[in-house]
Amino acid sequence: MPPPKLDLLIHVGYPKAASSWLQRHFFTLDNGFFQVLDPITLQLVLIDPTPFTYTPDRAWERIEAQLDTAPGSMGLVPVISAESLAGHSYCGGYNARLNADRLFELSPRAKILIIIREQLSEIRSLYKTFITWGMPHSIERILNPVDPSLSPQFNLDFLRYDLLVGYYQQLYSKENVLVLPYEKFVRQPRLFLKKIYQFSGSEGYEQQLKQLPIRRYVNKNQTMLNLKVQRWKNYFFLSGPFNYSGMFVAGERGHNKRMAGGKKNLFPPFMDNWFEKGFTDFTTRHCAGQFVESNRRLNQLTGLKLAQYGYQI
Repeated sequence: MPPPKLDLLIHVGYPKAASSWLQRHFFTLDNGFFQVLDPITLQLVLIDPTPFTYTPDRAWERIEAQLDTAPGSMGLVPVISAESLAGHSYCGGYNARLNADRLFELSPRAKILIIIREQLSEIRSLYKTFITWGMPHSIERILNPVDPSLSPQFNLDFLRYDLLVGYYQQLYSKENVLVLPYEKFVRQPRLFLKKIYQFSGSEGYEQQLKQLPIRRYVNKNQTMLNLKVQRWKNYFFLSGPFNYSGMFVAGERGHNKRMAGGKKNLFPPFMDNWFEKGFTDFTTRHCAGQFVESNRRLNQLTGLKLAQYGYQI
């Protein structure tokens, strides 16, 4: 059973929406927060266990161990932050509801933070991540999955944010779920972070906002041409969960090397512009009108005015 007076702030996701920045620069002791489960531990004790082996006891044991060993944790807001809680992105978020149910069992009095991102921008950023981790598929293949009934694959429902938000509101009530657009973080970062402070109940730390590295990006972008080159390398050479037929087994060192290499543009800028335009044109056509109803419902659920941030309305 959970400690009776421990009310968590749970940052559910989404991926590619400032999660890494928040974990490294905002959810820290100096800013009035204390991360009681890091993303890797959370993956092991809450997300990965199969349905018949999962129990919240392991998660609470880890949380209590952190609380016992952390100096000065009194008065801080305990935080769980992991973008994977929004569901497995490559597999269309198939486990998002299961994650929500487990979180509610773990902490029924928690406050939920969900950060969304305009869908076409999210697809571009997710595609970069998929390629970096070793996936060999084109964007056309990802957005047109083959036999999706045979195994979970990418699904646009993952980006229909009203589905996830609505379910968390059912579990925790509307006033205990805060939804913020990533675009607000880009345009008005301190106002964005102040809303999180106010929602979490943290007091006396607002002065820290002036000292935060607002413009320090944790995950930098990569050119579409570099991603295309890496995709073909993945196809022929990289053996991993996305492609078993590659010649070499993927590893963490290889991932880090791909990350570093992908940020060095080896081609003239005009060449990348061709590939970037082709990617944008295809995703725009493919997703035309796909998110209108979802975004309108999300406006109703949250009071957000998403049109000002470029969302389909």
